[in-house]
Amino acid sequence: MKNLLPALALLLSPLAGWAAAAPTEVAPDRAAVLAVVQKFFDAMQARQPEGIRQTFLPGTQYALIVPSAEGYLTRQKSIETLIAETQADPNPWLERLWNPTVLVEGRIATVWARYDFHNGRKFSHNGTDCYTLLKTDAGWKIAGLVFTIEPGARTENPAGPPP
Repeated sequence: MKNLLPALALLLSPLAGWAAAAPTEVAPDRAAVLAVVQKFFDAMQARQPEGIRQTFLPGTQYALIVPSAEGYLTRQKSIETLIAETQADPNPWLERLWNPTVLVEGRIATVWARYDFHNGRKFSHNGTDCYTLLKTDAGWKIAGLVFTIEPGARTENPAGPPP
């Protein structure tokens, strides 16, 4: 038993350093990071191409996974494709997050949250969003986005359907 304690301490010591260096929810940066994601949602709903572009780093791609009859399909698209899709749809897109987890470490952040999506006034689907953001000289910008599309009968959002 005497020999076990020093060995156990030696094995666990790297974990103590890792936990101390783990990203944290930093209040001012957390608010700024979430504000960028909300600005993206607002611009998407208002169908404002330049507003959408301002929230992303140039050339950003996004990826999604959606269930299909064959299993799950993955797609990767550019933000310019997303902008074109918002412009082609006559209905505004409403996306809402709830209970986001925001991790910030220096100039990198992630936002992980459940979301619901409405096309016009009609509920479309729920899913999980994962945003990666970088803090540039111009402020926080979305550098990547991956999300799931999970069709369902109604929103999972604790706030219920949008007003």
